[in-house]
Amino acid sequence: MAQWIWRFGEFEIYHNSVVHSKRQAYGYHEPPIWKICRSEPVVEFRKKINTKGGKIHIRACGDFSAALMDVANEREPQYFGAPEIELPAGEHVLDVRVMNFETFPALYIDGIVETDTSWEADDMTLDYRPAAAWDVFDSPEKRPDIFPFRYEPLEVKTREVIPENGVLFDFGRVTFAKVHLSNLTRGQQFRIRYGESREEAMSPEWCVTRFIAEPENGKKDFPPYAFRYIYVSDPAADIRAEYEYLPMAQRGEFRCDDELLNRVWDVAAYTFHLNCREMFLDGIKRDRWVWSADVYQSLFVNRYLFRDEKIEERTLTALGGKAPFRRHINIIMDYTFFWFMSLYEHYMDYGNREFLRQIKPQMDEVMEFCYSRTDPDGFMRGIEGDWIFIDWAEMDKTGALCAEQILYGAALEDYARMCKVLGAPDKGAMERAEALRKKISEKFWDDEKGAFIDSYESGRKYVTRQTNILAYLYLPCTEEQKQSIYENVIRNKAVAPITTPYFTFYENQVHCLAGHSDFLEESIREYYGSMLDTGATTLYEQYDPNDTGAEHYAMYGRPFEKSLCHAWSASPIYLFGRFRLGVVNTGVGYDTFDIRPQTGNLHSVSGKVPVPGGYVTVQAEKDRVEVLSDIPGGTLYWKGKAYPVEKGKTLVIEE
Repeated sequence: MAQWIWRFGEFEIYHNSVVHSKRQAYGYHEPPIWKICRSEPVVEFRKKINTKGGKIHIRACGDFSAALMDVANEREPQYFGAPEIELPAGEHVLDVRVMNFETFPALYIDGIVETDTSWEADDMTLDYRPAAAWDVFDSPEKRPDIFPFRYEPLEVKTREVIPENGVLFDFGRVTFAKVHLSNLTRGQQFRIRYGESREEAMSPEWCVTRFIAEPENGKKDFPPYAFRYIYVSDPAADIRAEYEYLPMAQRGEFRCDDELLNRVWDVAAYTFHLNCREMFLDGIKRDRWVWSADVYQSLFVNRYLFRDEKIEERTLTALGGKAPFRRHINIIMDYTFFWFMSLYEHYMDYGNREFLRQIKPQMDEVMEFCYSRTDPDGFMRGIEGDWIFIDWAEMDKTGALCAEQILYGAALEDYARMCKVLGAPDKGAMERAEALRKKISEKFWDDEKGAFIDSYESGRKYVTRQTNILAYLYLPCTEEQKQSIYENVIRNKAVAPITTPYFTFYENQVHCLAGHSDFLEESIREYYGSMLDTGATTLYEQYDPNDTGAEHYAMYGRPFEKSLCHAWSASPIYLFGRFRLGVVNTGVGYDTFDIRPQTGNLHSVSGKVPVPGGYVTVQAEKDRVEVLSDIPGGTLYWKGKAYPVEKGKTLVIEE
C-alpha cells in the first residue's frame, strides 16, 4: 500500500514549529525561548525500480519534478511536474525532487510503483537516508502537513448570562477544543476569554488566553485552546465547541478497593490524553510547548496507558533538533541529558533499532556539543545563557552541580549503550561516564552527612532531596549509601520537602524501591485526593493543600498562571502499573519481564499493562495473585518465590 513519505525528521521538525507557534499569553502570541528548527525546503526522493511498464500517479506537498535515471546516473526521460506518468519497462532509478518553502516536502506515488519506507530521501547534500512514513497517511487525501486530529462535539453544561456584561459557558471539565460563536451583534467588537477555572474566565486583566475580535456576519470561529469556561462579552452569543484530540487507544487499566485512588487514576488518564498531541506537551494552556525532562516522565506514563510508540518517536525527534547544535535542549542543561536517557528508555521498551539508527546522526551531534562543554576535570558547568534547573527548589548551584553531573553520567552511559546496539564506536562515552561517576563520589559524597551535597566548590555542604533522589536512582551507589540516603535525606523532615509533582514522581519511586511502598497510597491520597476535593477535573501542575479558593490557580506571581492540566501530574498511572501491578520490562522490548505485585495498604489491585503483542493482566490480594500474559518471557515474584509465567496460561498462586 502506498504511503506518504518524507525525509526522516522533517515531519517532526515541521509540526514542532507549528506547535511552538500557538502559545497565547494575555492576548499575544508568546514566542519560544529556544531555537526552533525549520524543515528543509527541497528533498530528493529516489528508488531503484524494475517494472514491466505502466502508469504511476504523483502527488506532493510542494512542487515537484520527476525523472528516470539509468544505471550510470544519467537522466533518461524527465517528466517535470506531470501528475501522471507512463513508465517504460525495465530497470531504472525513479527520482523525484520536491520543493516546499511553507510546510515540508513529502511525496505520494501509487500505480505500478508505490512510495514507502524502501525509498531514500536526501536534503540535497548527498546524504541519502531511508525515507520516513507514518501508516495513518495512507491515501492521497491524508496529507502529512495536516496533523491527523479528530473532532467531536462538546456539550455545554450551563449557560449563565452575566447581567449587562456577557455570558459564561461551562463545559463541565477542562478540555481542548475549537470554538464557534454565533448570534453575535453585528458590527460590534466583543471579548472572549478562556478559563481553566471560572475565576480565570471572568478576569479581564489576568485571564491568560483571551482575544478581542469582530464578528463576521454574526459569527466567529477560533482555533483550539484549553478551557473549561468560556466568557463572551456579548450576552446574546451562542456557542458550539469541537473537542480536538489525537485518537489513541487507552490500553492500560487499573482498579483497587479504594474508590478515591480509582478516581485519581481516571482523571490522570484524561489529563495525560489531553497532553498527547503532535508531541507530548507539558500543559495544554500556559506550557503549550515540548519540554525534554517532562517528556522523560511522559514516556513512563505512556507505556502503562497507551503504549503509543509513534508519539514517543515524534517527540524525541523534534527535541533533538538539527545540526548545528549550539545550545542545550530547551536551553536547560539537564534537559539535554534527559533526552539521551529518554532515547535509551525508548529503545529498551520497544527494541526499535531502526529508529535508533535514523536518529543516530543527531545523537552524535548533541554528544559532540556535550564534549565541547565538558571542563578538563570531566564536570559540566553552566555558562552564560544556560538554565541550570533540576527543580523549582533552593539548591547550591555554585560551580559543578552534583545533580547535573549525575544526569550527565547517565546520558554518557546511555549514549554508549545505544552505540553498542548499533555496532558503532561510542567516542569514549563509557570511559567518560565511569570516570565522571568516580569523581562524583570523590567530590560530592559527604560521610558526615551520609548524603551527596549539591556543590563542593562553595564549601556550604548543602543537602537537597533532589540531588540525593537522582543519586539513588541513577548512580551505582552501594546498598549502604542508598540506605544512608533514604534515612538521612528522604525520611528526614529537616530536609526541605518536594513541592511539585515533577520531583514527587522520582521521590515516590525511591520509597517503593527502598521497600517502603506503603508511602505510595498515602502520598497519592493526600496530594491528588485533596486536589480533586477542590473540584479539579484534570490534575494541576502544582498543588498546595494550604491554599484556599482561587489561590490554587496562582503561580509565577500571577493569579492564573498555573496549568490546571499538566502531563507530569499523571504519574499515578505509571506508579500504580509499576509498583502495584508490578509489571516491568527487564530486557529489550519485553523479551523478558518481571511481575512483582504489591497491594501496599490496599486489600486488592487489578489491571492490565500493555506489552508488545497484547497485555499482562494482574489481580492481586494479600494472599492471592492471578496473572495472565499474552507474551512469553515473564517471571512472577510473589512472597519471596519466583514462578515462570507461560504465555496464554493463567497462573494462580494462593498462600
